[in-house]
Amino acid sequence: MPVSSEPSFRASALPRRLAGLAGLAGSLLFFAGDMLFYGYSGPGADFSGEMLATVRQASTERLLFGGGLVGPLAACLCIAGLWHVYRNVRPQAVWAGWVMLFGFAALMVVGSAGHTLWTAKGLAIMDCYGEGAPCSDLLAATKSYWTIPYNLSPVPGYLGAVILAVLVLWGKTWYPRWTVLANPTVLILILPLAAKLPARFGSVVVGGAINLSIAIFFLVSLLTTWTQGGSAEETQMPQAL
Repeated sequence: MPVSSEPSFRASALPRRLAGLAGLAGSLLFFAGDMLFYGYSGPGADFSGEMLATVRQASTERLLFGGGLVGPLAACLCIAGLWHVYRNVRPQAVWAGWVMLFGFAALMVVGSAGHTLWTAKGLAIMDCYGEGAPCSDLLAATKSYWTIPYNLSPVPGYLGAVILAVLVLWGKTWYPRWTVLANPTVLILILPLAAKLPARFGSVVVGGAINLSIAIFFLVSLLTTWTQGGSAEETQMPQAL
């Protein structure tokens, strides 16, 4: 007699869905940290200059506890979300899926370090901007140190994004092919357009564009795979015995 597998299907899908929701929450937490660092309401074209003024006027609590300390937690949530993405890779491409997963995870770890170090950079800007040596030397050294993880983090991230795009277009995932447009790399390529956005949201989009693109990616991933099973392998199993 056939037995419905609907309860087991829901049970197996739940961890994958929760992981995807964790990734979305993590990307939004990263975005919230960005806004606590330098968020303000204004046109996108004025972001660079106004960001500096915003940081110089910010409180230590806003920079340190509000902005910097959210980085590690946000990274952990995003890495859980990346496990959700990996689970949407078909069994035939499992090794490529692992490389993609580690590339994205490395991006989050290094990005978390950069996010935390931004607090030191912000504090140096607050106290040393426009000052002479040795304060100006401290500011330059802090900026240089922060630049290291900022420049390194995209490297594994681009590797993961390219692998994911190839897998999606090749039909080796459970994502529809059009979702390649939600790939973080594709979204980042259109970031310069955010500078043309007017107030009030232009500066918000420019300042948080990278993390907003990751949030859009996780949202599309959740919406397009919500009805799938817990993994590619489970989806291929018979649904009735």
